[in-house]
Amino acid sequence: MGSISAAAGDASTWITLVVGVVAAAVALVGYWSNQYIKRRDVKIQMYAEALQAIHAYEELLYAIRYRRGSDSEVRSALAEKMSDVFAKINYHQTLLDMDSPMVGTAYEHLFARTRQHGGPFRREAWNTQLVMSDEEMPGGAYYPYDNKVEMDACLTAMRRELVPWGWALRGGTRRRLEILRDERPSWQEPERMRQRREQVLREHG
Repeated sequence: MGSISAAAGDASTWITLVVGVVAAAVALVGYWSNQYIKRRDVKIQMYAEALQAIHAYEELLYAIRYRRGSDSEVRSALAEKMSDVFAKINYHQTLLDMDSPMVGTAYEHLFARTRQHGGPFRREAWNTQLVMSDEEMPGGAYYPYDNKVEMDACLTAMRRELVPWGWALRGGTRRRLEILRDERPSWQEPERMRQRREQVLREHG
């Protein structure tokens, strides 16, 4: 009888131990899942705001092109707007570098490519006559940024970083981004942009 009771006690102990381990594992998985969801939401917000800063940079030249005047007050307001956009991009670049080297590098390449066009476009916008009538507004300005490859690469890095254990995918992410950049087609300036640029240069040369 004693051996039977001992065996029953051992079985009960093991059952209790197993139940405890399972309960702890379930609690741990639940905690990890909640933390992952919270971190993912924070990352999504951070990535969205970083990309919004790039779009704000792209829109700067339209604010210049359709400025309401050429006085010092207008120029000062636009300069302040430009400074604010650059500050936001630098801020998000720092955040992304700390969050993920892959995402930070992809964002850096995206802004560098966008900036290649932004500078010349802004100069053209500053040198264009003010819009004086409603008829001049439709289709009055179009500035194509050739940054789709860099945008796709940045989105790819961000999406891969959002999955569970995204840090373990960074080696593959790096290779995928390199392939995207290597396959970039050469950019040809649209004919309309070329003609407009030459016109501005003639008028202000």
